[in-house]
Amino acid sequence: MGVLVAVPFLTTTTQIVSAKFVEKRSRKKIAVFASLLAKNSVLAIAISSFLDGPYEILAFAVFYLIFNVCEDLLTVSWSSWMRDLFFGARMGKTLSRRLAYGKIAAIPVFILQIWLFEMFDKSAFPFLFFLAFLSGIASVYFLKNIEDVKSRRMSEPRLIPPLKDSNFMKWTMLNSAFCFSMNASRTFFAVYVLEVLGYPLWLILLFAFVAHLSSIYSLRLAGTISDRFGNRPLIAISMFSFIISATLFILSHFEFSLYFLILAYILHGFYTSAPQIAFMNAVADMTRRKHSAPFYAIGNWMQDIFSALGSIFGGLVLSNFVFLGENAFLVLFAISILMSLLLFPWLSFYDEFGQPTRSAVLSLPELFLEDLNILYKGMSKKAISSLKRERREL
Repeated sequence: MGVLVAVPFLTTTTQIVSAKFVEKRSRKKIAVFASLLAKNSVLAIAISSFLDGPYEILAFAVFYLIFNVCEDLLTVSWSSWMRDLFFGARMGKTLSRRLAYGKIAAIPVFILQIWLFEMFDKSAFPFLFFLAFLSGIASVYFLKNIEDVKSRRMSEPRLIPPLKDSNFMKWTMLNSAFCFSMNASRTFFAVYVLEVLGYPLWLILLFAFVAHLSSIYSLRLAGTISDRFGNRPLIAISMFSFIISATLFILSHFEFSLYFLILAYILHGFYTSAPQIAFMNAVADMTRRKHSAPFYAIGNWMQDIFSALGSIFGGLVLSNFVFLGENAFLVLFAISILMSLLLFPWLSFYDEFGQPTRSAVLSLPELFLEDLNILYKGMSKKAISSLKRERREL
């Protein structure tokens, strides 16, 4: 079991290796191939769950390894591809919209997942893997229809330039440190809700669905913040959202737990999706066309490493404070909050041409209302068009 847990941690080196060749070939073809192979690995895992004995574990381990390697290859090729395809003044808005499409497509699967767990409990896992395969194939179809960037890098990609870029390293270390503090607690939020608060599994999945819906809108808002104010304010707002969310998890232990948890998972959707927009946009600003893959590879690799270390750290904290019983989780959440607070001074070390974080924070209500107005006008326009079409048909 320990080997299986370590697989995602070990396969992150694939991103470093892939940076050496993805920009010398068609990044779209690499991304589509890696995504298709990863989704077929999920199907193989679903089928292997019907095997008995050691063969089931062996088959799961092999296809789980293939899945993680392909996902890491997809991450680098897709990031470099999107950087060259959408780079510009409104990259955040365009990129966030693309990411949101995939999350919207996953909504029916999420609802079906909750129903399956309510009906079949743990016996639903094979069906869930099969659903993941079907939704994954749909995502491959959308990926295949995105415009390709035909240019190819002729020079040999090198991994040294990102390490010599002090501004990139400051940004990457800030994001990695946030991944560490966030994952120290986030890994155990569901365990806390299930074991300490005693909520059923289907309700935890419902909370996850709330976070998923929140992330769809959060991507839209994050793209707007990134384009208008910069990436530093966006990561600052993400850290502040995590602090509030972790605080709500602590408060849920005492009173009004359901309401606090709903708010916490709404914020969860923002601080887990917005940093991706901030990181991709920041790297796009720092790099030239066809030269971003090594930067994305090293940045993603460091964030994955620190995320894994954060989860390990969270487990160690819980084991060392086991004598506190249920309160050990509260101690862990408090430590994560403290670590995140200590990261705010680091923001000043990252050099970015953008507006102050304070301006972005004060403009959030205005941005929110403005965005709601845009959504309302768009929905009204579609409704009117639909009515006119129906009248013409009559």
